Amino acid sequence: MGAYPLFHTRDIDRARQNVARKFCSHDLTPGRHFRQFEARHNHVSGTNLSLNYLSYGCEVAINPGELERFYLIQLPLAGTARVQNGRVEVAADRATASVLNPTRETRMTWHSGCRKLLLQIDRAALHTMAEALLGRRLSKAVVFDPKVDLTQPGLQRWAAALRSAVSLAQNLGAFGGHKSAHQARLEEELMLGFLMHQPSNIQHGVRQGHAFGAAPFQLRRALDYMRGNLGEPLTLAQIAAEADCSLRSLQVGFRRHFHCTPMQYLTQERLAHAHYLLQSQPTDQRVSTVAFDAGFSHLGRFSIAYRAAYGRSPRDTLGRGGPA
Repeated sequence: MGAYPLFHTRDIDRARQNVARKFCSHDLTPGRHFRQFEARHNHVSGTNLSLNYLSYGCEVAINPGELERFYLIQLPLAGTARVQNGRVEVAADRATASVLNPTRETRMTWHSGCRKLLLQIDRAALHTMAEALLGRRLSKAVVFDPKVDLTQPGLQRWAAALRSAVSLAQNLGAFGGHKSAHQARLEEELMLGFLMHQPSNIQHGVRQGHAFGAAPFQLRRALDYMRGNLGEPLTLAQIAAEADCSLRSLQVGFRRHFHCTPMQYLTQERLAHAHYLLQSQPTDQRVSTVAFDAGFSHLGRFSIAYRAAYGRSPRDTLGRGGPA
């Protein structure tokens, strides 16, 4: 997050005021080693999410009350913290993250040496994603278990996706003033992944989705929509809407019939389309143009996936014609 410094200060009041501008009003009280106080906050915004790095140098007590407008997932990069959200207290460390629910009061103590990666998610956007996942309206806010066990496989994969998003932001490939056409898909992946893998008050509905897959005609609609829009930055929510089914039933349907996720299937279709385009283009055509026309926003990842699928690089395929 070093590419997006927000502030670096030893002034307690200035730190509190600047953090409040991005999050919410809160009490900030340094512990007995207050002379070591040195706050650093890096921040970059997306559409419905923001990525943050935050540290205070010494032990601090933080009392924001109810966040109201957003969820805040906190992953310690170093050190430990004690986080209370509602009635649940979490001892946070590298293996145990925490999530603050906006409808529950929060109190925290970050111990000396604690540094965190924070993912801020707009409450309304997450609510909309949860409704799309379940395929029904929700009258109450999603409430997560505040303890996030990063040793669980699903949450390990989710944390890896978050780190990839941070790396992409660092390299100016997403977030901030560098939002790509695929920003919506990136944010959807982070919100949807957390909804699916973190225990919550909608967990039963998410699990129940395993019993019901999309009908064959809905899968055909999904496939037709994908194939007709390979070059567009499609999201899972858009595909499910075209198929007229919930996100969860779409995922289950693809697993049952194609043994992959909808987005994995879309990637296979895009690779096949890129393979066709590469063989059809003159040798002076730019590989990047073909990649973007086939729906890939990152040339390096496209090249790796293409070589894995076809056994040679996109450049070696260009203009050859005939079968691989």
